[in-house]
Amino acid sequence: METNQHMAGTSVKLAYGKEGYDLPLDIPGMDPAVFLPANPKALEHGETSFQSAVRDPIGSLPLVEVAKRALAKARSELREPKVVIAVADHTRPVPDHLLLPWITAELGLPDTCVTILIGTGTHRGSTREEMVRMLGEAAGRFRVVNHDCQDAANLVHVGSSSCGGECWLNRLWVEADLRITTGFIEPHFYAGFSGGSKALVPGIAGLETVRHFHRASLIAHPHATWARIFDNPLQALTREMVALFPPHFIVNVTLNHSKAITGIFAGELVAAHNAGCAAALAEATVKVPRRYPLVITTNSGFPLDQNFYQTVKGISAAARIVEPGGVILALSRCNNGLPMEGEFAEILSEPCDNDELHSKILATKVTRHDQWQVQTLMQCLEKARIVLFSELSPEDRLLNRTEHTQDPVGTIRELIAKLGGGPIATAILPEGPLSIACPPDADGPAEKA
Repeated sequence: METNQHMAGTSVKLAYGKEGYDLPLDIPGMDPAVFLPANPKALEHGETSFQSAVRDPIGSLPLVEVAKRALAKARSELREPKVVIAVADHTRPVPDHLLLPWITAELGLPDTCVTILIGTGTHRGSTREEMVRMLGEAAGRFRVVNHDCQDAANLVHVGSSSCGGECWLNRLWVEADLRITTGFIEPHFYAGFSGGSKALVPGIAGLETVRHFHRASLIAHPHATWARIFDNPLQALTREMVALFPPHFIVNVTLNHSKAITGIFAGELVAAHNAGCAAALAEATVKVPRRYPLVITTNSGFPLDQNFYQTVKGISAAARIVEPGGVILALSRCNNGLPMEGEFAEILSEPCDNDELHSKILATKVTRHDQWQVQTLMQCLEKARIVLFSELSPEDRLLNRTEHTQDPVGTIRELIAKLGGGPIATAILPEGPLSIACPPDADGPAEKA
Protein backbone atom coordinates (compact mmCIF):
# COMPACT_ATOMS: atom_id res chain seq x y z
CA MET A 1 0.00 0.00 0.00
CA GLU A 2 1.06 3.63 -0.43
CA THR A 3 0.51 6.04 2.40
CA ASN A 4 1.67 9.63 2.53
CA GLN A 5 -0.60 11.24 5.04
CA HIS A 6 -0.38 14.96 5.72
CA MET A 7 -2.67 14.56 8.69
CA ALA A 8 -5.80 16.64 8.85
CA GLY A 9 -5.74 16.69 12.67
CA THR A 10 -3.41 18.63 14.93
CA SER A 11 -1.61 15.64 16.44
CA VAL A 12 -0.71 12.01 15.85
CA LYS A 13 -0.52 9.22 18.43
CA LEU A 14 2.93 7.63 18.52
CA ALA A 15 3.31 4.09 19.88
CA TYR A 16 5.17 4.67 23.15
CA GLY A 17 4.90 2.29 26.09
CA LYS A 18 1.30 1.31 26.80
CA GLU A 19 -0.23 4.78 26.68
CA GLY A 20 1.29 6.34 23.57
CA TYR A 21 2.62 9.85 22.99
CA ASP A 22 0.62 12.63 21.32
CA LEU A 23 2.89 14.49 18.92
CA PRO A 24 1.56 17.84 17.65
CA LEU A 25 1.65 18.25 13.90
CA ASP A 26 1.25 22.02 13.87
CA ILE A 27 4.73 22.88 15.13
CA PRO A 28 5.74 26.02 13.21
CA GLY A 29 8.35 25.20 10.58
CA MET A 30 7.65 21.44 10.52
CA ASP A 31 6.22 19.96 7.31
CA PRO A 32 5.01 16.54 8.52
CA ALA A 33 4.22 13.43 6.54
CA VAL A 34 2.85 10.52 8.57
CA PHE A 35 3.48 7.03 7.23
CA LEU A 36 1.49 4.16 8.67
CA PRO A 37 1.27 0.49 7.75
CA ALA A 38 -2.15 -0.92 6.95
CA ASN A 39 -4.37 -1.58 9.93
CA PRO A 40 -6.60 -4.54 8.99
CA LYS A 41 -9.64 -5.45 11.03
CA ALA A 42 -9.23 -8.16 13.61
CA LEU A 43 -10.58 -11.59 12.75
CA GLU A 44 -14.21 -11.58 13.81
CA HIS A 45 -14.18 -15.14 15.11
CA GLY A 46 -10.62 -15.88 16.21
CA GLU A 47 -11.01 -19.43 17.47
CA THR A 48 -13.13 -20.47 14.51
CA SER A 49 -10.55 -19.00 12.14
CA PHE A 50 -7.84 -20.87 14.03
CA GLN A 51 -9.71 -24.15 13.70
CA SER A 52 -10.10 -23.60 9.96
CA ALA A 53 -6.38 -22.81 9.64
CA VAL A 54 -5.12 -25.91 11.49
CA ARG A 55 -7.67 -28.25 9.90
CA ASP A 56 -6.85 -27.07 6.38
CA PRO A 57 -3.22 -25.98 6.83
CA ILE A 58 -0.60 -24.76 4.39
CA GLY A 59 1.68 -27.49 3.05
CA SER A 60 0.79 -29.96 5.78
CA LEU A 61 -1.69 -32.50 6.99
CA PRO A 62 -4.18 -31.21 9.57
CA LEU A 63 -2.73 -30.64 13.04
CA VAL A 64 -4.67 -33.55 14.56
CA GLU A 65 -3.29 -35.94 11.93
CA VAL A 66 0.24 -34.58 12.33
CA ALA A 67 -0.03 -35.10 16.08
CA LYS A 68 -1.42 -38.62 15.69
CA ARG A 69 1.58 -39.67 13.60
CA ALA A 70 4.15 -37.89 15.78
CA LEU A 71 2.78 -39.39 19.00
CA ALA A 72 2.34 -42.95 17.70
CA LYS A 73 5.69 -44.13 19.13
CA ALA A 74 4.94 -42.78 22.61
CA ARG A 75 1.57 -44.47 22.60
CA SER A 76 3.02 -47.76 21.42
CA GLU A 77 5.47 -47.56 24.32
CA LEU A 78 2.58 -46.90 26.72
CA ARG A 79 4.13 -43.68 28.01
CA GLU A 80 2.86 -40.14 28.28
CA PRO A 81 3.71 -38.25 25.11
CA LYS A 82 5.95 -35.19 25.25
CA VAL A 83 4.61 -32.11 23.50
CA VAL A 84 6.73 -28.95 23.37
CA ILE A 85 5.36 -25.65 22.10
CA ALA A 86 8.04 -23.01 21.54
CA VAL A 87 6.82 -19.44 22.07
CA ALA A 88 8.32 -15.95 22.07
CA ASP A 89 9.43 -14.09 25.19
CA HIS A 90 8.02 -11.08 27.02
CA THR A 91 9.27 -8.55 24.44
CA ARG A 92 6.96 -9.82 21.68
CA PRO A 93 3.19 -9.31 21.36
CA VAL A 94 2.38 -12.86 20.21
CA PRO A 95 -1.18 -13.62 21.46
CA ASP A 96 -0.16 -16.91 23.05
CA HIS A 97 -2.81 -16.44 25.74
CA LEU A 98 -5.22 -17.32 22.92
CA LEU A 99 -3.15 -19.61 20.72
CA LEU A 100 -2.01 -22.02 23.42
CA PRO A 101 -5.50 -22.92 24.70
CA TRP A 102 -6.69 -23.27 21.10
CA ILE A 103 -3.78 -25.53 20.12
CA THR A 104 -4.05 -27.77 23.16
CA ALA A 105 -7.84 -28.04 22.80
CA GLU A 106 -7.31 -29.20 19.21
CA LEU A 107 -4.77 -31.79 20.38
CA GLY A 108 -7.05 -33.08 23.15
CA LEU A 109 -4.15 -34.21 25.37
CA PRO A 110 -3.80 -33.97 29.15
CA ASP A 111 -2.12 -30.76 30.32
CA THR A 112 0.68 -32.81 31.87
CA CYS A 113 1.89 -33.75 28.39
CA VAL A 114 2.58 -30.16 27.37
CA THR A 115 5.65 -28.01 28.00
CA ILE A 116 5.75 -24.36 26.96
CA LEU A 117 9.32 -23.43 26.02
CA ILE A 118 9.98 -19.69 26.02
CA GLY A 119 12.40 -18.70 23.27
CA THR A 120 14.60 -16.18 25.04
CA GLY A 121 17.38 -16.22 22.45
CA THR A 122 20.40 -14.86 24.31
CA HIS A 123 18.40 -12.77 26.77
CA ARG A 124 17.02 -13.15 30.27
CA GLY A 125 14.14 -15.42 31.02
CA SER A 126 10.62 -14.08 31.40
CA THR A 127 9.53 -13.54 35.00
CA ARG A 128 6.49 -15.24 36.45
CA GLU A 129 4.53 -12.00 36.17
CA GLU A 130 5.54 -11.68 32.52
CA MET A 131 4.57 -15.29 31.86
CA VAL A 132 1.08 -14.68 33.20
CA ARG A 133 0.71 -11.60 30.99
CA MET A 134 2.02 -13.45 27.91
CA LEU A 135 0.39 -16.83 28.36
CA GLY A 136 -2.77 -16.16 30.36
CA GLU A 137 -4.36 -19.33 31.73
CA ALA A 138 -1.67 -21.43 30.03
CA ALA A 139 0.90 -20.15 32.54
CA GLY A 140 -0.92 -22.09 35.26
CA ARG A 141 -2.02 -25.10 33.23
CA PHE A 142 1.25 -26.24 31.67
CA ARG A 143 4.88 -26.61 32.58
CA VAL A 144 6.62 -23.40 31.44
CA VAL A 145 10.40 -23.29 30.93
CA ASN A 146 12.68 -20.41 29.97
CA HIS A 147 15.33 -21.38 27.44
CA ASP A 148 18.90 -20.70 28.61
CA CYS A 149 21.36 -20.41 25.73
CA GLN A 150 24.34 -20.99 28.03
CA ASP A 151 23.05 -24.07 29.87
CA ALA A 152 25.24 -26.70 28.20
CA ALA A 153 23.53 -29.60 29.96
CA ASN A 154 20.24 -28.69 28.31
CA LEU A 155 21.54 -28.17 24.78
CA VAL A 156 21.85 -30.87 22.11
CA HIS A 157 24.02 -30.72 18.99
CA VAL A 158 21.77 -31.54 16.02
CA GLY A 159 24.15 -30.88 13.12
CA SER A 160 26.00 -28.22 11.17
CA SER A 161 25.04 -25.68 8.52
CA SER A 162 26.63 -25.58 5.07
CA CYS A 163 28.62 -22.50 6.18
CA GLY A 164 30.09 -24.29 9.19
CA GLY A 165 27.73 -23.23 11.96
CA GLU A 166 27.20 -25.74 14.74
CA CYS A 167 23.51 -26.00 15.61
CA TRP A 168 22.70 -26.52 19.28
CA LEU A 169 19.03 -26.61 20.31
CA ASN A 170 17.21 -26.90 23.61
CA ARG A 171 17.09 -30.49 24.88
CA LEU A 172 13.37 -30.33 25.64
CA TRP A 173 12.72 -29.55 21.98
CA VAL A 174 14.95 -32.31 20.69
CA GLU A 175 13.50 -34.94 23.01
CA ALA A 176 9.85 -34.03 22.36
CA ASP A 177 7.54 -36.35 20.45
CA LEU A 178 5.55 -33.45 19.00
CA ARG A 179 7.12 -30.06 18.29
CA ILE A 180 5.03 -26.95 17.58
CA THR A 181 5.91 -23.24 17.38
CA THR A 182 3.84 -20.12 17.54
CA GLY A 183 4.96 -16.72 16.29
CA PHE A 184 4.13 -13.22 15.10
CA ILE A 185 5.12 -12.26 11.55
CA GLU A 186 6.32 -8.65 11.45
CA PRO A 187 9.05 -6.80 9.54
CA HIS A 188 12.54 -7.64 10.83
CA PHE A 189 15.69 -5.62 10.27
CA TYR A 190 17.96 -8.66 9.73
CA ALA A 191 15.85 -11.61 8.67
CA GLY A 192 13.29 -9.79 6.51
CA PHE A 193 10.40 -10.92 8.70
CA SER A 194 10.09 -12.44 12.15
CA GLY A 195 8.21 -15.62 12.90
CA GLY A 196 8.80 -18.96 11.22
CA SER A 197 12.12 -20.59 12.03
CA LYS A 198 13.33 -17.64 14.11
CA ALA A 199 11.31 -19.07 16.99
CA LEU A 200 13.99 -21.77 17.13
CA VAL A 201 17.16 -20.16 15.75
CA PRO A 202 17.89 -17.94 17.59
CA GLY A 203 14.91 -18.48 19.94
CA ILE A 204 15.90 -21.80 21.57
CA ALA A 205 19.44 -22.15 20.23
CA GLY A 206 22.73 -22.29 22.10
CA LEU A 207 24.91 -19.20 22.36
CA GLU A 208 27.49 -20.60 19.92
CA THR A 209 24.75 -21.04 17.32
CA VAL A 210 23.33 -17.56 17.90
CA ARG A 211 26.77 -16.01 17.57
CA HIS A 212 27.30 -17.74 14.24
CA PHE A 213 23.86 -16.65 13.07
CA HIS A 214 24.61 -13.01 13.98
CA ARG A 215 28.22 -12.82 12.84
CA ALA A 216 29.35 -9.44 11.56
CA SER A 217 29.67 -10.42 7.90
CA LEU A 218 26.02 -11.52 7.79
CA ILE A 219 24.71 -8.46 9.61
CA ALA A 220 26.61 -6.30 7.11
CA HIS A 221 25.22 -8.14 4.06
CA PRO A 222 23.01 -5.80 1.99
CA HIS A 223 20.28 -8.44 1.65
CA ALA A 224 20.10 -9.11 5.40
CA THR A 225 17.47 -6.44 5.81
CA TRP A 226 13.83 -5.49 6.01
CA ALA A 227 11.28 -7.38 3.90
CA ARG A 228 13.74 -9.72 2.14
CA ILE A 229 13.12 -13.44 2.49
CA PHE A 230 14.17 -15.41 -0.56
CA ASP A 231 17.68 -13.97 -1.03
CA ASN A 232 18.34 -13.09 2.61
CA PRO A 233 21.38 -14.94 4.02
CA LEU A 234 20.12 -14.76 7.61
CA GLN A 235 16.68 -16.10 6.70
CA ALA A 236 18.35 -18.84 4.67
CA LEU A 237 20.61 -19.77 7.58
CA THR A 238 17.88 -19.93 10.22
CA ARG A 239 15.78 -22.13 7.92
CA GLU A 240 18.73 -24.40 7.13
CA MET A 241 19.61 -24.88 10.79
CA VAL A 242 16.01 -25.43 11.87
CA ALA A 243 15.59 -28.04 9.13
CA LEU A 244 18.06 -30.17 11.10
CA PHE A 245 15.37 -30.63 13.77
CA PRO A 246 12.22 -28.93 12.53
CA PRO A 247 8.82 -28.36 14.08
CA HIS A 248 6.06 -30.71 13.08
CA PHE A 249 3.69 -27.75 12.78
CA ILE A 250 3.68 -23.97 13.15
CA VAL A 251 0.97 -21.46 14.01
CA ASN A 252 1.99 -17.91 13.05
CA VAL A 253 -0.17 -14.80 13.07
CA THR A 254 -0.24 -11.27 11.73
CA LEU A 255 -1.52 -8.46 13.96
CA ASN A 256 -2.96 -4.97 13.53
CA HIS A 257 -1.99 -1.78 15.40
CA SER A 258 -4.02 -2.91 18.42
CA LYS A 259 -2.13 -6.22 18.50
CA ALA A 260 -5.29 -8.12 17.50
CA ILE A 261 -5.06 -11.13 15.17
CA THR A 262 -5.67 -10.35 11.49
CA GLY A 263 -4.43 -13.57 9.90
CA ILE A 264 -3.46 -17.13 10.94
CA PHE A 265 -0.86 -19.05 8.93
CA ALA A 266 -0.59 -22.65 10.06
CA GLY A 267 1.09 -25.75 8.72
CA GLU A 268 4.54 -26.66 7.40
CA LEU A 269 7.28 -24.28 8.53
CA VAL A 270 8.48 -22.76 5.25
CA ALA A 271 5.20 -22.82 3.32
CA ALA A 272 3.14 -21.29 6.15
CA HIS A 273 5.79 -18.70 6.95
CA ASN A 274 6.12 -17.66 3.30
CA ALA A 275 2.38 -17.16 3.10
CA GLY A 276 2.37 -15.07 6.25
CA CYS A 277 5.32 -12.99 5.05
CA ALA A 278 3.49 -12.22 1.80
CA ALA A 279 0.52 -10.94 3.79
CA ALA A 280 2.73 -8.94 6.16
CA LEU A 281 4.63 -7.42 3.23
CA ALA A 282 1.43 -6.17 1.66
CA GLU A 283 0.26 -4.69 4.96
CA ALA A 284 3.54 -3.16 6.16
CA THR A 285 5.05 -1.66 3.00
CA VAL A 286 4.74 2.11 2.79
CA LYS A 287 6.18 3.96 -0.19
CA VAL A 288 7.66 7.35 0.63
CA PRO A 289 8.48 9.99 -2.00
CA ARG A 290 11.92 11.00 -0.74
CA ARG A 291 14.45 10.83 2.08
CA TYR A 292 13.91 13.23 4.97
CA PRO A 293 16.19 15.49 7.02
CA LEU A 294 14.17 14.58 10.12
CA VAL A 295 12.56 11.20 10.80
CA ILE A 296 10.53 10.61 13.96
CA THR A 297 10.15 6.95 14.90
CA THR A 298 9.09 4.64 17.73
CA ASN A 299 9.71 1.04 18.68
CA SER A 300 6.03 0.12 18.19
CA GLY A 301 5.26 0.64 21.88
CA PHE A 302 4.84 -2.05 24.53
CA PRO A 303 6.14 -4.73 24.71
CA LEU A 304 8.95 -4.12 22.19
CA ASP A 305 10.06 -0.75 23.58
CA GLN A 306 10.96 -2.00 27.06
CA ASN A 307 14.72 -1.67 26.50
CA PHE A 308 17.24 0.09 24.29
CA TYR A 309 18.55 -3.15 22.77
CA GLN A 310 15.21 -3.71 21.05
CA THR A 311 14.88 0.01 20.25
CA VAL A 312 17.64 -0.31 17.66
CA LYS A 313 14.93 -1.87 15.45
CA GLY A 314 12.87 1.31 15.40
CA ILE A 315 15.99 3.37 14.77
CA SER A 316 16.94 1.07 11.89
CA ALA A 317 13.47 1.51 10.37
CA ALA A 318 13.97 5.28 10.37
CA ALA A 319 17.49 5.01 8.95
CA ARG A 320 16.00 3.61 5.73
CA ILE A 321 14.50 7.00 4.87
CA VAL A 322 16.67 9.59 6.62
CA GLU A 323 18.84 11.91 4.54
CA PRO A 324 22.59 11.45 5.00
CA GLY A 325 23.56 13.66 7.91
CA GLY A 326 19.95 14.04 9.02
CA VAL A 327 18.36 13.47 12.41
CA ILE A 328 16.42 10.48 13.78
CA LEU A 329 14.25 11.29 16.79
CA ALA A 330 13.27 8.00 18.46
CA LEU A 331 10.61 7.73 21.15
CA SER A 332 10.96 4.45 23.06
CA ARG A 333 10.20 4.00 26.73
CA CYS A 334 13.21 1.77 27.61
CA ASN A 335 11.91 1.38 31.17
CA ASN A 336 13.96 -1.81 31.59
CA GLY A 337 17.21 -0.08 30.70
CA LEU A 338 19.77 -1.05 28.07
CA PRO A 339 19.48 -3.82 29.54
CA MET A 340 22.63 -4.84 31.41
CA GLU A 341 22.43 -8.56 30.53
CA GLY A 342 24.77 -10.05 27.95
CA GLU A 343 27.61 -7.89 26.61
CA PHE A 344 25.50 -5.16 25.01
CA ALA A 345 26.32 -2.48 27.58
CA GLU A 346 29.94 -3.60 27.81
CA ILE A 347 30.47 -3.28 24.06
CA LEU A 348 28.70 0.08 23.91
CA SER A 349 30.93 1.43 26.69
CA GLU A 350 34.25 0.57 25.04
CA PRO A 351 36.60 3.60 25.10
CA CYS A 352 36.61 4.39 21.38
CA ASP A 353 34.55 6.45 18.97
CA ASN A 354 31.75 5.06 16.84
CA ASP A 355 33.83 4.56 13.69
CA GLU A 356 36.52 2.67 15.57
CA LEU A 357 33.98 0.51 17.40
CA HIS A 358 32.25 -0.34 14.13
CA SER A 359 35.58 -1.27 12.53
CA LYS A 360 36.46 -3.48 15.48
CA ILE A 361 33.15 -5.32 15.19
CA LEU A 362 33.59 -5.87 11.45
CA ALA A 363 37.10 -7.25 12.03
CA THR A 364 36.19 -9.55 14.91
CA LYS A 365 36.92 -13.25 14.54
CA VAL A 366 34.75 -14.33 17.47
CA THR A 367 31.25 -12.87 17.63
CA ARG A 368 30.60 -11.35 21.04
CA HIS A 369 27.27 -11.74 22.79
CA ASP A 370 24.95 -8.97 21.48
CA GLN A 371 27.56 -7.29 19.25
CA TRP A 372 25.12 -7.54 16.33
CA GLN A 373 22.79 -4.95 17.85
CA VAL A 374 25.70 -2.59 18.46
CA GLN A 375 26.80 -3.13 14.86
CA THR A 376 23.39 -2.07 13.59
CA LEU A 377 23.36 0.98 15.85
CA MET A 378 26.76 1.98 14.44
CA GLN A 379 25.41 1.58 10.89
CA CYS A 380 22.58 3.97 11.77
CA LEU A 381 24.90 6.48 13.45
CA GLU A 382 26.95 6.61 10.26
CA LYS A 383 23.84 7.90 8.49
CA ALA A 384 22.35 10.30 11.00
CA ARG A 385 22.33 11.89 14.43
CA ILE A 386 20.11 9.92 16.80
CA VAL A 387 18.18 11.66 19.59
CA LEU A 388 16.31 9.43 22.05
CA PHE A 389 13.31 10.23 24.24
CA SER A 390 13.10 7.48 26.87
CA GLU A 391 13.15 6.55 30.54
CA LEU A 392 16.78 5.43 30.48
CA SER A 393 18.68 6.20 33.66
CA PRO A 394 21.42 8.87 33.60
CA GLU A 395 23.98 6.07 33.84
CA ASP A 396 22.57 4.22 30.83
CA ARG A 397 22.38 7.44 28.83
CA LEU A 398 26.13 7.84 29.20
CA LEU A 399 26.64 4.43 27.61
CA ASN A 400 24.23 4.11 24.71
CA ARG A 401 25.93 6.50 22.21
CA THR A 402 22.82 8.46 21.25
CA GLU A 403 21.88 12.00 22.19
CA HIS A 404 18.95 12.42 24.58
CA THR A 405 15.96 14.66 25.10
CA GLN A 406 13.33 15.09 27.78
CA ASP A 407 11.22 17.22 25.43
CA PRO A 408 10.68 15.87 21.88
CA VAL A 409 8.71 18.93 20.79
CA GLY A 410 11.40 21.24 22.14
CA THR A 411 14.03 19.24 20.26
CA ILE A 412 12.04 19.57 17.03
CA ARG A 413 11.77 23.33 17.55
CA GLU A 414 15.55 23.57 18.11
CA LEU A 415 16.25 21.64 14.90
CA ILE A 416 13.92 23.90 12.94
CA ALA A 417 15.61 26.99 14.38
CA LYS A 418 19.06 25.68 13.41
CA LEU A 419 17.83 25.24 9.84
CA GLY A 420 16.64 28.83 9.65
CA GLY A 421 13.06 28.34 10.72
CA GLY A 422 11.94 25.73 8.24
CA PRO A 423 10.00 24.38 6.65
CA ILE A 424 11.70 21.08 7.53
CA ALA A 425 10.30 18.01 5.79
CA THR A 426 9.61 15.47 8.52
CA ALA A 427 8.71 11.80 8.15
CA ILE A 428 6.81 10.31 11.08
CA LEU A 429 6.63 6.54 11.66
CA PRO A 430 4.09 6.17 14.51
CA GLU A 431 4.48 2.37 14.54
CA GLY A 432 8.25 2.40 14.00
CA PRO A 433 9.55 -1.00 12.86
CA LEU A 434 6.08 -2.21 11.88
CA SER A 435 6.43 0.03 8.82
CA ILE A 436 8.63 -0.94 5.88
CA ALA A 437 9.24 2.55 4.53
CA CYS A 438 10.53 2.42 0.96
CA PRO A 439 12.06 5.53 -0.66
CA PRO A 440 12.21 5.71 -4.47
CA ASP A 441 15.87 4.59 -4.61
CA ALA A 442 15.47 1.56 -2.30
CA ASP A 443 15.80 -1.99 -3.60
CA GLY A 444 12.56 -3.94 -3.39
CA PRO A 445 12.30 -7.37 -1.77
CA ALA A 446 13.41 -10.19 -4.05
CA GLU A 447 10.68 -12.41 -5.35
CA LYS A 448 10.91 -16.17 -4.98
CA ALA A 449 12.83 -17.76 -7.82
